[in-house]
Amino acid sequence: MPFLVGAVARMDDVDTGLFYSSRFRAGRTWNGYEHNRLMRNDGLDSSGRLRFTEVAAAVGVDDIRDGRGLATLDFDNDGDLDILVTNRPVAQDQPDSLSHAILYRNNIGQKRNWLAVELTGRKCNRDAIGAIVTIQTADLSQLRYLSAGSGHASQHGDRLYFGLDQSDYVDRLSVRWPNGETESFEHIKSCQLVRIEEGRGMVVGSLPGRSSR
Repeated sequence: MPFLVGAVARMDDVDTGLFYSSRFRAGRTWNGYEHNRLMRNDGLDSSGRLRFTEVAAAVGVDDIRDGRGLATLDFDNDGDLDILVTNRPVAQDQPDSLSHAILYRNNIGQKRNWLAVELTGRKCNRDAIGAIVTIQTADLSQLRYLSAGSGHASQHGDRLYFGLDQSDYVDRLSVRWPNGETESFEHIKSCQLVRIEEGRGMVVGSLPGRSSR
């Protein structure tokens, strides 16, 4: 045990029982500066297994800074999810730019159809945290869970997005509110923002700063 304590703290801390000390890191990360990874979901193969392809370098997101948090949100309100990465503060002998957050803007996803959903609770919590939204189209079904605290030093946007590929309509949208009550809506046109207030129905419109298609 003294060897382990000495490796993580310092040998002169053995008598105190100290297991970890930030002095050992000297303001640096233990992870090193490794390239970020982005895994593309390629869907199911012939055996029914999910397959993924590493595409970070191909799409320009293989940054070497010490990324710690990640959040997805539609930063530019164009119908697709962008990625924000937060980075660990750097040591004193390194430039501050290495700790700046990075926004990766998605300029491809909106070329296909999508649906955005915002929820407001009345009987449950106002932010509707814990709600589950499911959609069905002719070709697929999807589920989104509205959560809080999605990652270290980061939080996803609370607007839920569904990629619809070539589907022009959602056949059915269902909301299961945190209190267990459910509501359903049918035949919703794609590429719109749907606002649903618990018990008060649905309002369809455009994303902020955009006109309807």
